[in-house]
Amino acid sequence: MKLINYIIELGKNNLRDIIISDNKQNANITYWENFLSEYSANRDYRDEDYAWLSCVFALKAVYCGNFGVGSILVDSNGEIVSFGHNEVFYPYFRSDRHAEMVVMNDFEDKHKNVSNVSGYTLYTSLESCPMCLTRLIASGIKKIYHVGADETGGMTNRMKESMPEAWLELSRGQDFDQAVCSPALSNAATEIFLLTAYQLYAKLMSRRV
Repeated sequence: MKLINYIIELGKNNLRDIIISDNKQNANITYWENFLSEYSANRDYRDEDYAWLSCVFALKAVYCGNFGVGSILVDSNGEIVSFGHNEVFYPYFRSDRHAEMVVMNDFEDKHKNVSNVSGYTLYTSLESCPMCLTRLIASGIKKIYHVGADETGGMTNRMKESMPEAWLELSRGQDFDQAVCSPALSNAATEIFLLTAYQLYAKLMSRRV
């Protein structure tokens, strides 16, 4: 119960940041802020609380002007050791600052002496892209669960047919799968990502012109 209370408090505090600091909220952000604030977790689903929190960070990413993806890293006791969200466009352009990369950078910078991460689990609100997937394979994190599928940009469900053999071999023993959470949260994760996805993809394309 103590852990659940911490997760709820962390999520509520981040949702409160959005409420307090934005006087001209986008209606879609307001809708999902209300949804997450009022959401009643169904703990029959194993990953429900972590899935909810990853969605909170995804919405905070949207609020900041980034792609709506949030991520959390937990240890073998279920304690949250790192969290973050996509930061590709804000506070300044960084092409590598996907949510999973932000979380792994933070964890590895703060835990330089940790050499075995097989007991850790990473939750991401959206299925990982090719860049993040290879980073997570190289990290050795045992379990990687996404809340919402990304049928156009996600790589997890394409691993077997698309990854080079060396990366597939390196990934043996790792579990890449969808989080066990309510369909409502899976849908929320996808919809929150779509709030800025097309607009920001166009901005990425414009850097090539």
